[in-house]
Amino acid sequence: MKSVDIKNFESIENLGDGYAIIQGEDEFRYGTDAVKLSDFAVIKPGEKVMDLCTGTGIVPILLHKKEPKAQYVGLEIQPQMQEMAMRSVKLNNLTDRIEIKLGDLRNIRQLFDAESFQVVTCNPPYMKNDTGKKNQTESVTIARHEICCTLEDCVAAASYLLPSGGRFYMVHRPERLADIMATMRKYNVEPKRLTIYASGKKPPKLLVIEGQKNRNSGLIVRLDTGE
Repeated sequence: MKSVDIKNFESIENLGDGYAIIQGEDEFRYGTDAVKLSDFAVIKPGEKVMDLCTGTGIVPILLHKKEPKAQYVGLEIQPQMQEMAMRSVKLNNLTDRIEIKLGDLRNIRQLFDAESFQVVTCNPPYMKNDTGKKNQTESVTIARHEICCTLEDCVAAASYLLPSGGRFYMVHRPERLADIMATMRKYNVEPKRLTIYASGKKPPKLLVIEGQKNRNSGLIVRLDTGE
């Protein structure tokens, strides 16, 4: 593990197996959703993987932990988050495998060539801009609310980046499932695999979904109760 600068109000969290990540006290911190997304996504050796809304860079780092022979790019709109994510990549000595780029996914056509990734992952903002509390820091608000990008922006970017048969993996909230399915089909990303996470009698709080570009219909649904 390489030595990197750690700023005030930052800490290093151990991810196991020799991996670690830098997190800021006042910035958006990764949670269970990023871990579920990384566990759910299928990555093959040699594939090129884009992580939209990468934040701290947690998803590319966890995916590299699972499949070290793929190539990863993370796209982040907030400069301070992108800079911190780059330091986490350096900390793990992964600069040859993970690149963190600064950019707005709404301008994806100016940033990357079409059909240039075999896999796209995304942990997007869950809440519409006119819902939920916004008393957090700007960084957290942007990560949680559709201020800088919407669900449709994320799916449209993924569709542009993927060739036919390319795979899109996203984590989101079950209450947005109808929007997710309709938007994926609008951009020719066919829902193929869905896991909904539930605990006890409480309403489900999280889902992960796989879509494939230009594929026929046929969805496998799984309920994970943690049992």
